Amino acid sequence: MPRQTVYTEVMGVLERRIAAGEYMLRDLPGERRLAEEVGVSYMTARKAVTHLIEKQVLVRRANGSLAVRPRTREGAGQIRVALLIPASPSTHLMRCRLELSEAATRRDVQFRALEYAHWDDSIVRTALDGSDGLLVIPMTEPVPTRVLNAFMADDAKVVIFDGDMTDHDIPSSRLFAREHIFELLDHLRDLGHERIDCLNTHGHTQEIERRIAHWHAWVAETGCGGSLWDDPAPAHEDLIERAHRLVLGVLRERGADLGAIVATTQAAALGAIRACHDVGVRVGREVSVCTISNGPTGRYFCPSLTGLEMPEITPLLERCFEWFAGPELRWRGDLRVVPARATLFKGESTGVARQP
Repeated sequence: MPRQTVYTEVMGVLERRIAAGEYMLRDLPGERRLAEEVGVSYMTARKAVTHLIEKQVLVRRANGSLAVRPRTREGAGQIRVALLIPASPSTHLMRCRLELSEAATRRDVQFRALEYAHWDDSIVRTALDGSDGLLVIPMTEPVPTRVLNAFMADDAKVVIFDGDMTDHDIPSSRLFAREHIFELLDHLRDLGHERIDCLNTHGHTQEIERRIAHWHAWVAETGCGGSLWDDPAPAHEDLIERAHRLVLGVLRERGADLGAIVATTQAAALGAIRACHDVGVRVGREVSVCTISNGPTGRYFCPSLTGLEMPEITPLLERCFEWFAGPELRWRGDLRVVPARATLFKGESTGVARQP
């Protein structure tokens, strides 16, 4: 295979940056700056830029500066999608980010994931202004009215991911429907568990509160016993460690008589499993532990972790991308989008209830 010419290598650098959404939030460098960044001559950088203009990837503004070719009124060109994701340690958030990025790549969408530390973080407004569509994973803090108003503006295209703001007329996607959560709880009951406690250490969001509410509803409908162990962590605190402390305290108070535990997150489930191990309670035999939201690593833990795995989100994202790319300013159809099914992985962390 013949070696690429230097200017085509520079073109490749720029095209990869554009595909990754790097110039959604900052200007393209001029040819001289680009030459310095990539380590080539000015003439080589200029040739690369000229070819990208001819390919209609870039345009030169009237003042001579460069820009990614804007989408036309008819929707031609790549759409620019930004993801706002809370700046907190979470394997679930990492998984969401990866899934969304891969879906955008398959659709040939310029995609940029941006972490925000609080709702007044300047990156929130920058992401909204610099994209054709914005996906938002909500953080635990209540959303200020001024931010809600920005998300609800007539020219804003915002979709909430793994949350629900449909009461503000903002399209929203929930990963797990009520029936999915009930399926997990039914599995524990089928194993003979008559008491199912709910464990949460995640900061309260609408999604977390919804999961707890569905557990409450299921317990009420089935007549099963159960207590809520709810100790929401502040932002940036390790959820596994917090769950470990909480469950250790419960074990010291109640001994091994736990029955089954359903955790709102995988992190809380892992903390519970470690706490049981520390006091000699055998998970999967003396107590069952499972999670409503199970990451792909759950299958490989020891014991393997029972839980609902992330559903197929491609159809959901296709709707988002179509809306972002189209001329319609308003979302069509039901504002609340839920995957049709979720996969319940039945691991070793749940087992048949002990007989009294």
